[in-house]
Amino acid sequence: MQSSKIWLTLTLTMLVAIIVGCDSREVVVTLTRDEIQTRIAPSFPISKNWLVVNVILSQPEIFLPEGTNQIGINMLVEVNIPFMKPITGHLGATAVPRYDAESKSFFLDQAAVERLNMPGLIPEIQAKARTAIESIAQQELTKHPIYELKGRNLKEITAAFTLREVQVRDGKLRAIFSLPI
Repeated sequence: MQSSKIWLTLTLTMLVAIIVGCDSREVVVTLTRDEIQTRIAPSFPISKNWLVVNVILSQPEIFLPEGTNQIGINMLVEVNIPFMKPITGHLGATAVPRYDAESKSFFLDQAAVERLNMPGLIPEIQAKARTAIESIAQQELTKHPIYELKGRNLKEITAAFTLREVQVRDGKLRAIFSLPI
């Protein structure tokens, strides 16, 4: 009985030491491009109607622009307008990662279309098509989490606190959480 209490005390002490670290009051969760890609891919394709235009976003490809605190996403775009052939092209957007403490999930906010290449789109409807595509991309990217902290490891368990900073460094997304200790 005494031996099990000692082991329990030692285990708890080691766990607290790991969580707190040597005077550290933060937990860093690092996500690779591939981890984010794996999480976001099942949300696609996305098909939405905007006025009379149907827009389909598919084949997302995540990239992490160095030196920014943003996540980039390239995707295939298909625009369907009544009485016209479907028009396909590519979209490149960047967005700011946002952490929702209640759901323990990261989302993409403030999406901005940086590049839209739609060869075959007639000039008369380019502005309206771009508005539709941007609106749909912005709305949809905020709905689908790119990563959820589900307690898969010690860092995910302890990271359910206040997000202090998000960085993109060395091709990885780093989220730094402050611990309330």
